[in-house]
Amino acid sequence: MPRLPAHQVTTRNLGAAYPFIAEAGLGRRGVMIGDDLLGGSFVFDPFELYAAGAVSNPNMVVFGQIGRGKSAFVKTFLWRQAVFGRRAWVVDPKGEYGDLADAWGVRPVALRPGGAIRLNPLDPGPDGESGADGITGTGAEQGNDATARRRTELLASLASACLGRALLPRERAALGAALHDTCRVAPVPTVPMVVESLLAPSEDAALDLRTGRRDLLEDGRDVALELRRLVHGDLCGMFDGPTTAGLDLSAPLVVLDLSALYSSAALGVLMACATAWLQAALARAAAAARVDGVPGGASGVADRNRGRFFLVVDEAWAILSKLRIEETMSCPPSRTPGSTGSNQETGIEGNQIFPTFGSQDRSVACDPWQQM
Repeated sequence: MPRLPAHQVTTRNLGAAYPFIAEAGLGRRGVMIGDDLLGGSFVFDPFELYAAGAVSNPNMVVFGQIGRGKSAFVKTFLWRQAVFGRRAWVVDPKGEYGDLADAWGVRPVALRPGGAIRLNPLDPGPDGESGADGITGTGAEQGNDATARRRTELLASLASACLGRALLPRERAALGAALHDTCRVAPVPTVPMVVESLLAPSEDAALDLRTGRRDLLEDGRDVALELRRLVHGDLCGMFDGPTTAGLDLSAPLVVLDLSALYSSAALGVLMACATAWLQAALARAAAAARVDGVPGGASGVADRNRGRFFLVVDEAWAILSKLRIEETMSCPPSRTPGSTGSNQETGIEGNQIFPTFGSQDRSVACDPWQQM
């Protein structure tokens, strides 16, 4: 019998030889993303898959080259999630979510240097009711206070990113002492208060660290001068006071527009402040949903999803390129953060469901938050 020559064919054409083959996919609950390579529908819902045990972490990543529609996908993904009553909070450094906000009937919150709106990145989370001074105690007790720990890590990460190096032990100690002093006199501290405590340390703070006030001042001076940029420098007027009253956070979409600062070298620092504020506000909203009780069963899809959110950080490369800042962008309690890195040499960029990895130019990070 003569031997037939080999036939070469692409996988696209070869699929026609088996027209009824399709993989099972990830189920049919949730929003449809598109078609997979075998022609079946691809549905991905982090909340449904997490609840079913199909994934151990609900965070996602979308990556690709420039112009492949990563940001467009994220916007349509959020719009489709609205059908299920889920909400989204977005940090938008380029002002690209205005049309989505219009479709939702909301207006973005525009942050500008010297503008009328201020956000306090040190606002407490749902654990902030631990005491009037925001700190439950000193020593080991204070270490268990999630609010105090989050504030310390955020300030340390911001200072480290601005300085371009890791904080020295004495600098971190001075910062912690200043924050502790501030919380003793103010239920909700602000960055200007912490800067003032760094530049004018108390006698008690010096005694706690077994040093003198002059030495403690010198230990924290560089940190204070960098954080002072948010108060009196080129970045003032956005994160240098209490959160502006009257902000409506109950809308299905909340967008923080940072486009006025997109060309700033400190974009990552500003985005970290905005994201920290959003995380704290989102945690309070989720806690409120738990207190109110989320109806289930026959009360409807929207009610069952009332405590579920997406936290989106567009242009996430600005944060992820500064690993000291990225370390503070943790996912909610009971979530295990993934590893971080970069892929800038390959030209592949990342749109992430936060926290994951990405590269410069057009990264998006989203963090699914669920009221458990």
